[in-house]
Amino acid sequence: MFSPLDILYIVLAFCVLWFTAALFWLIWQAATMLRHINDAVSEGREVLHKVEAALTGIRERFESATSSMGVVVQLAAKGMEYWMDKKVGKGKKKLKE
Repeated sequence: MFSPLDILYIVLAFCVLWFTAALFWLIWQAATMLRHINDAVSEGREVLHKVEAALTGIRERFESATSSMGVVVQLAAKGMEYWMDKKVGKGKKKLKE
């Protein structure tokens, strides 16, 4: 009924079929893994953008606070200078009298 060559061809056809199925499964698994890696990288980028935005906001608040503090420090220095001039001026007047 079947010659040995026909049986060999049938067996080889099944082997090619199983090899193709295994190769397809392997490619599918690799593609799925790469998709998961791509999703993880995208989420990581989103987190980094949020962290960058937060740090930028903190830096801007710090810069605005330090600029207003500079004005306060200058005013305090001028006030202390004025106060010291007044105090030294009164001390000189007392010494002259």
